[in-house]
Amino acid sequence: MRVRSFIPFLIAILLTLGLFYSDSISLGIPGEWSWQRIPFTGPSVLFGAIVAGLILAAYLLLVVWGHARISDCRRGELIAWLTGLVIASLTWSFYLQDSPPAEYSLSKAPFVLYYKGSSGYFTEANTNIKNVATYLSEYETKMEGGDVLHEGTHPPGLPLFYRSLIWLCDTWPGLQSFLFETQPASFQIACEIIAETTALTPDPLTSRDRAVLWLATLITLLASALTVIPLFLLAHEFCSRRISWQVVAFWPLIPAALIFQPKSDALYSVLAVSFLYCWVAAWRRKSAACFILAGLLIWSGLFLTLAFLPVALCAVLYSLLSAWKQRAETTPHQFPWKRLFAAAGWSLLGFAVPLILCAILFQLNLPRVWILNLQNHAGFYDEYPRTYWKWLLLNPLEISLSIGLPVIWLVLKSLCRRPDPDLTPGSHHATSVYPLLYSCLLVLGLLWLSGKNMGEAARLWLIFLPWFLLMTIPVWQLCQQQFEDSQEQPPSSLRQQTFWIGALVAQAIVCVATVFRITGFHFPPG
Repeated sequence: MRVRSFIPFLIAILLTLGLFYSDSISLGIPGEWSWQRIPFTGPSVLFGAIVAGLILAAYLLLVVWGHARISDCRRGELIAWLTGLVIASLTWSFYLQDSPPAEYSLSKAPFVLYYKGSSGYFTEANTNIKNVATYLSEYETKMEGGDVLHEGTHPPGLPLFYRSLIWLCDTWPGLQSFLFETQPASFQIACEIIAETTALTPDPLTSRDRAVLWLATLITLLASALTVIPLFLLAHEFCSRRISWQVVAFWPLIPAALIFQPKSDALYSVLAVSFLYCWVAAWRRKSAACFILAGLLIWSGLFLTLAFLPVALCAVLYSLLSAWKQRAETTPHQFPWKRLFAAAGWSLLGFAVPLILCAILFQLNLPRVWILNLQNHAGFYDEYPRTYWKWLLLNPLEISLSIGLPVIWLVLKSLCRRPDPDLTPGSHHATSVYPLLYSCLLVLGLLWLSGKNMGEAARLWLIFLPWFLLMTIPVWQLCQQQFEDSQEQPPSSLRQQTFWIGALVAQAIVCVATVFRITGFHFPPG
């Protein structure tokens, strides 16, 4: 691998450091929205970077070893490797979360989850949900209140999620004790501050509350780490195990997946990618069961947030583009309407059953709730005006930095590569992934032009960030093809991995630099 291949990664690192570590550059639009920088403290940052380097070395050893083994291993070993990747992702994430200065470490978690201004779902569950059935039956009326922030723009899934955690901790005292005892010092200190400030209020922070907040933090961290499993399976629909492994190894190194913990946005990626995997697998295998499961998953997502609407649109576009591709490959040219109608029918069945059950059992009119959520969200920019054209220019840079510029470079290389028309349709080659990649790009483009995220796009687009890793598949296909066509037979395994390892190292440096410098929350903890 030529040295010049790594120059873009070096440039990506330098650009990231220059933007984040220069106080003269605003990270947003002044007067509208800007991300805040964590104060730079040299000695602690240096120590944290050294420890991060050691953890990264262990992570690289795992993924390189897995890359060498995963191609021909049996299913049991494959499951073990994916489990190891999840554990490694959790370890990396947990350490980086607790590395910045005290007020920006895991101590942020209780403040983010407890106070209504930053999310409010725990407060809603703890104070307003006395009876789940009554709460759901009155939810439509609650949405008619017109709140344009968290409460009015979301379906009832998140408050019920926290209500479930409260029930678990109330029902199982042993679980509550375990959670209380396993909290890190930074988390405990933050809880003590909240307990002191709420001691004289009607709802002081209790030991049970601390356990619930810590459980929610752990679940969010785990959900983000588990994203590697459906992402691997989805990538494997279009490429080999080795390339799928190369793709998912970048997910733990995505900065946005770390700096926005433990916000609920970090919960969504695993569910969204699982839905896309089920949909793609159903389409490729003509599986009614997978379509029904996909319908259930998209309903579950929309029960949490309307951010799943673009994910559903992406799946529909994938089927349409795949159907068009199939039409072009058949003689005579016939559009597969029957296949499309079958996909729509089975997925709507999976979607409609829980929708109807909610209406019958709880008198919850979810379609009406969703309409009210959209109306309330539209009112956000009436109260908090933003300049459309400024954010139109800024959002691509914000998203690029939230993903990491090394990954963005890989995406650009992939998209600049023309699909090879000689590859066999349906085989595990890069061309078969293009209908999905074009669907992702079209949805992302529509979202960008819509102006729905004029501020906080890095957090609100967290659900879509795994798509960018899928867009790197053609790069790894090209690297593999180049080595297969080289005169060296067989090519050196280490040579094959050099470019990939270099990309991982560059992405990790960018990830650490971002987490140590940028905070995703606009309040001073404590």
